[in-house]
Amino acid sequence: MESDRDSEVDLRVMARRLWRGWRTIFLTTGLAVAVGVALYFAVPRVYQSVAVVLPITEPEYSGYVDLIAKSALSDMLEDQQKNDPRLTTFPYSRDDLLKEFVAYLQTPAHLLDVAKESGVVPSSGDKAADERAAVNFVRSVTFTPPTDRKPNFEMRARASNEDALNKFVALSLDNTRVEVAKIIRASIMAKISAGENMRKDAIATLTIDVASRRQRAENVRKDDMERLGEQAQIAERLNLTEPVAIPALSANGQSTAAVSAQVISGDQPLYFQGSAALNKQIDLLKNRKDNDPYTTGLRDLQTQIYMLQNDNRASVLRTLLDKSPLKDPATAPLARYSLLTATAERIFPRLSIFGIGSLLLGFVIGASIVLLRDEKERGGLPGTA
Repeated sequence: MESDRDSEVDLRVMARRLWRGWRTIFLTTGLAVAVGVALYFAVPRVYQSVAVVLPITEPEYSGYVDLIAKSALSDMLEDQQKNDPRLTTFPYSRDDLLKEFVAYLQTPAHLLDVAKESGVVPSSGDKAADERAAVNFVRSVTFTPPTDRKPNFEMRARASNEDALNKFVALSLDNTRVEVAKIIRASIMAKISAGENMRKDAIATLTIDVASRRQRAENVRKDDMERLGEQAQIAERLNLTEPVAIPALSANGQSTAAVSAQVISGDQPLYFQGSAALNKQIDLLKNRKDNDPYTTGLRDLQTQIYMLQNDNRASVLRTLLDKSPLKDPATAPLARYSLLTATAERIFPRLSIFGIGSLLLGFVIGASIVLLRDEKERGGLPGTA
């Protein structure tokens, strides 16, 4: 209890001593505040911009639905190329578009170009120094990937020029959207062209197959004519004009004069058919105008060629692409962000910090001066009064 009373007495004594020097405290506090305000306006400003990037909405994504449902290859080629990555014209989900966006956004070359264009790094006149400053600024830009608790992507940048920083952020986001849209559009066009080339290659391959089969049928026709001609000569030399009549067994076991079924079926030498029949076959082969009916699998190949020749998938896809948001990369939605919420804000210096800090500092300095002066006048130590 006695120590508490001593502490209370000491505080009262201290308060009276400070009150006697209130003018000094007031003066030092005022000077400190003035210095603080001057420093506030003198020190370089630091601004920060935080851009939040999110996936596009479902209504925005619906503009790509027609492309998603189409393949760059014809139906016939899809069956043959099921594992070909070019099957899907637009293989992007909303999250995939965001990934493509942020991947390009973080590209150092892209950020460096935008930093130079926006003027966010002041020019010193020294090209090498300016290049280093731009590189250092790009390295200072931070990116925060989405998490379970915070499912959005953030880009954070700091600079001393508010307008230049706003321009840097706007150019970074807008240029990224345009460039990624151009890349995706170019990839779709490449897939359409690849599908068209595959269709043409398939037609060329099938056409070669058709020609090969026709040539094979023609060779078979010539071979048959040669073989039948040889057999006809044999028949003429043997005076076999008509088919050879071989006794055949009747139903009651009696032999009868009839043309042998074995001769007709070809189990016997061909000249047994007689020169007349063989020459007739030769004439038919000579007068054949078209081998197509006798060419194995030809009609199926012709059907495939017809379907491929009349496949207009490429033109349909180009039309759908021109009707999609990718028609104009400058307006194609790939990611969602707001330049208004990304407006740069000053983070240093803060008037509240400088004001309160200088006020407290001035008070402490003034109080210290008053106490030291009072002790000097008393010639004793603090707390002995």
